[in-house]
Amino acid sequence: MADDAHAWKIVFVDDDALALDVICRIARQGLPHAQISGLTTSATLLEQGDIDRYDCVILDYDLPECDGMTCARALRERFPHLAIVLCTGNGDEVLAAQAIQCGVSDYIPKSRISVEALTRTITNAITLAERTRIIDEQRADIETFAFALAHDFKQPVRQIMTFCQMIADNIASGQNEETPKLLHFVINAADRLDRLVEVMSEFSLLNRSPDINDLDVGQTIADALESIRRYIDERGAVVTVDGALRVRGNADLLALSIQNIVINGIKYNRSPCPAISLSLTEHQGEGVIAISDNGIGIEEQYLDYIFQPLVRLHGKAEYEGTGLGLTLCRKAIMAQAGNISCSSRVEQGTEFRISLPLVQSRDTLLAQVA
Repeated sequence: MADDAHAWKIVFVDDDALALDVICRIARQGLPHAQISGLTTSATLLEQGDIDRYDCVILDYDLPECDGMTCARALRERFPHLAIVLCTGNGDEVLAAQAIQCGVSDYIPKSRISVEALTRTITNAITLAERTRIIDEQRADIETFAFALAHDFKQPVRQIMTFCQMIADNIASGQNEETPKLLHFVINAADRLDRLVEVMSEFSLLNRSPDINDLDVGQTIADALESIRRYIDERGAVVTVDGALRVRGNADLLALSIQNIVINGIKYNRSPCPAISLSLTEHQGEGVIAISDNGIGIEEQYLDYIFQPLVRLHGKAEYEGTGLGLTLCRKAIMAQAGNISCSSRVEQGTEFRISLPLVQSRDTLLAQVA
C-alpha cells in the first residue's frame, strides 16, 4: 500500500458514465494528490493482472454483468488486503451487513456522497486494509517463529539431557575423567538456550508499537557501533560512515538493526581485514542507509529467505548464531514504517538497504499546509 494519500491509487467502477465522472470529480476534490481513475465494467477490472497496485477499489452495487457484491467477493479472494468500498443506491443495513460478509471494507450510499463523506470512507477503508495486512503478517510471523523456535529449542535441551545422563553414569561408575568435558558441553547448550530466550523476548517486544521520533541517523549509528566496539576491534574490522541523515524512527530499533547487520558483515567474512561501510543518502522522499561489506556474500536463490525466522545458510559449527538476527532486523524496520532489502554477490560482499521516512523540513510542512 502507498505510504500516504499523496500516492494513493484509487479506481471507481460504475457502468453509468455520467455518475462515474461525477464521483471521480468529488473524490479529486477531497484527495487532490491521489491518482484517481474510472472503469465502466467490472470485467475490465477483473481482467487486470495487477489489481493490487490500487490502494482502494470503489464498486457500484448495480453493475450489470457482475454485481458489486459478487465482484467484491472475487476481489477479496484474490487480494485479501485490498481496500474495497461498495457504493449503494440507498442506505440499507441488511445490504451493508451482507457487503461486510463478502469482504467489503466499507460502504457508502450514493445519496450521502459528499466530498467529506467520500474522503472519510476511502481513508477509513484504506486504513482498515493496511491494519489488517499488518495483523495478518504479524500473525504469520508469530506462527512461523513459534514453530521454528520450538524446533531450535529441542536440540540444546536434548544435549543437556544426554550429557547430564552421561555425567550421572560416570559418577555412578566412578569414572570421572570425562566429566569436566561433558560439563563444558552442558554449559554451551545452556548458553544457547539462554540466547534463544533472549531473542524470543526481543521478538515479542517488536510486536508492540514503538515510539517514533526525529532521529539523527549519524548519532544513532555512532551509539550502535560503540556498543559493539569490542567485537569490531577484536576482529580487526574497519567500519566507515559517510553522509548525514535525519529520519522518523525509533533509535533503539534502528540501532538493533544496524548492530545485527554490521556483526553479520564481520562474522561472515574471510577477508584479513573485514570492511563495513555505511552510506546515508536521500532517495525519492526517503532516508536510505546502505550497509555494505566485503564478506562471503549470499547466493541469489537464498536472498528471499534470509529474513525468515531461524534460516541458517551455514552450519552452526562454521558460524555461531541463532538464525534470528535478520528476522529481528526486518521486524524492527517495519515497526518504524520502513523497509529493508538485500543484494549480494558471492565472495564479493553484501549490501543491506534500510529506508525510513525523512524528517520533513519546516518549508515542506508549510508548503503542504498552503
